[in-house]
Amino acid sequence: MKQVLLFASIFILYSFKSGAQQTCEVKLKDIQGVYTGDCKDDKANGKGKSVGTDEYEGEFKDGYPEGKGMYTWKDGHYFVGFFKKGNKDGKGDMYYESSKGDDSVITGFWKKDKYVGEYEQKYIVQSTTSHISKVDCHYIDGKTRNITIEVHMVSNSNNINNIGSIAAISDIATITGTFYTRQTQIMANRSITYIKDVTYPFRALFTLNTGDIAEVIFNETGEYSVAINLL
Repeated sequence: MKQVLLFASIFILYSFKSGAQQTCEVKLKDIQGVYTGDCKDDKANGKGKSVGTDEYEGEFKDGYPEGKGMYTWKDGHYFVGFFKKGNKDGKGDMYYESSKGDDSVITGFWKKDKYVGEYEQKYIVQSTTSHISKVDCHYIDGKTRNITIEVHMVSNSNNINNIGSIAAISDIATITGTFYTRQTQIMANRSITYIKDVTYPFRALFTLNTGDIAEVIFNETGEYSVAINLL
């Protein structure tokens, strides 16, 4: 009789623990409902699937979608890509039905649940030679397709050519993309080069009359201003 009671107690305890392991919290409200998958510390952690008003299948961390996964909204459109604490964050594809009834997709990068563009970075300063102290790029807007580059001397440098001219862009070697016109204006202590009607992505080597070179990649279509500081 004692053995039967002992067995029954062990069975009840095991059943209780097994039931407790089924509790796995999902913190994102719209997908709360039925969860199946990996758990840790009573939260969704690892690979899993949670179905509520919306549905998510993929990687979880501390109860939130985090990592790679697929989120499907109740109206049927869905996102396949990367998440961070329940928000779209990183590279991904958004699939939806357009007003014409056709399937459409937006491909690119998201940051804190907002679409930031086709590229993660609008521009990249790829490399510079030693006498260039800094290259600052600024994306203005997407209304035009021009690049304005201002070259500054930040100190009295011996790097200027022997006729003592102001540092300026002397050549643009394009690697990808094209431009229609280029014009340089020389001022008292700086020069400005205007590059018009650029096709993007645009990657080029900008050579100065000092022999220094800056390689810059412009990914997103738009208007840019660039400042090159020369030692």
